[in-house]
Amino acid sequence: MTDTILCIDIGTSSLKAALLPDNLKKFPIFVSRQTFPQAAFSEHDSARFYLPALKAALSELKEKNPDFAIEAICVSGNGPTVISEDGKTFLYNEDLPDFQEEDKNFLKNTKSLFIPRFIGFRELYPAQWKESRAIFGAPEFLLHELTGESLSILPEDRFLPAYWTEEELESCGFSDSDIKKIPPLKKMGSFVGKVSEKAALETGLFEGTFVFAGAPDFVVALLGTGTVFPGRLCDRAGSSEGLNLCTTKPVFAEGLRTLPSAIPGLWNLSYLLNPSVDSAPSVRNLSELSHGINLLKEAALSNGEFFPDYMTITGGQALDDELIAQKEAATGLKIKKMPCADAELIGDLILARVALGDFDDISEAVFGLIGA
Repeated sequence: MTDTILCIDIGTSSLKAALLPDNLKKFPIFVSRQTFPQAAFSEHDSARFYLPALKAALSELKEKNPDFAIEAICVSGNGPTVISEDGKTFLYNEDLPDFQEEDKNFLKNTKSLFIPRFIGFRELYPAQWKESRAIFGAPEFLLHELTGESLSILPEDRFLPAYWTEEELESCGFSDSDIKKIPPLKKMGSFVGKVSEKAALETGLFEGTFVFAGAPDFVVALLGTGTVFPGRLCDRAGSSEGLNLCTTKPVFAEGLRTLPSAIPGLWNLSYLLNPSVDSAPSVRNLSELSHGINLLKEAALSNGEFFPDYMTITGGQALDDELIAQKEAATGLKIKKMPCADAELIGDLILARVALGDFDDISEAVFGLIGA
């Protein structure tokens, strides 16, 4: 019997889950992807399908790998999505409504990614906002469904301006009753609770299994590719794509974006590619990828940062060996694949193992589970 972490990542249109052991190279890795029904998007209630999707994923994973034991669960997901208690879902990529003048004035000075979407949800779905005891993000909704507990996940303290404070919510016109609906911020990797009897009956999980908070999918992808050591580079490549380089200090250059790393004291320098509408890579896509690599390399070297001769790839494109070869030719870099193509799930494994006390911190867990 192999001890595993049930790692779950909630995407825009599907839920991915895997039972990941500590030795990712020794054991076969099976991932189940469960697509939400199309009706869920026309009705704006895709969150109602998270639990049924998890049940289906768990059934598939048990069939593929019956010799396992789930030690704990960790959940990550997309954002800033806003979800009411009954599952009404305002996805992060949906257009905001036209705000009232008062709300426009409130929002002039905020850097928060979430507050505009809270206000947008409140305007679009006033009944759900009013009746909900709590308002969730995507991973937080499933965590609540599993445990009955409410929280909001903060990756690292430096991300706080992109989230909110109670004072900022007040300054943006939120009433006391509104603010009480928004669960308190807790760090990624936090213990949330245990699988409830109700959730166990609905999913096939064991009641009492420990459940931990993951992080936004972007952050767990960086963890799962090891892009949390200076000079590590990854290509997060799916329907959208971004190049990410870990640096020791903030680096600013035209066409690039600097954000905090998941590791205190480190930073993430990124280049976002335009979304591709083609099923196959075009010359333009590969040219843009090469351009992004050149921008990152020039910015890194001119600021005294290390730039590697390889990068790690994660996402759906990691399954396409022909595309990987084309990307190697276009960038001049070797491309490394992870044992699990969806490195977000490896990021969940890392956070769960730290939370369980198997490693002292994230850096040690990344090194121990996937190498430097």
